[in-house]
Amino acid sequence: MTAMAATTTSHNRARKLRAGLVLAFRLLSIVVGGYFLSAALTALGAAGLAGLGMDRSEAVVLMSMLGFIIYLLVLIWAFAERSLPRLLAVTLGGTAVGQGLVYWLSMAPPALS
Repeated sequence: MTAMAATTTSHNRARKLRAGLVLAFRLLSIVVGGYFLSAALTALGAAGLAGLGMDRSEAVVLMSMLGFIIYLLVLIWAFAERSLPRLLAVTLGGTAVGQGLVYWLSMAPPALS
């Protein structure tokens, strides 16, 4: 084997390893980030519906059922998204905004009825 062939083989192995690591990181960020984003949106929806006058227990049950659909839609979008930085920005940013809004809604004074 010549030095050129050994270098090419080494570069191919490094390229395959890098591609595998990128894929593993992408899958991890899709599954974990998608879960956190759907959990934040589900909690935000439940808090919003409770704030609009729906019984809290009914709002939680409704949004818990819709949470599965939300997670499915987030996963489908995440697998279709080609840009990894955009995927991370949406999942991490959406989670932070959603949880921030849930916290803000939970600190609001209760509605007078």
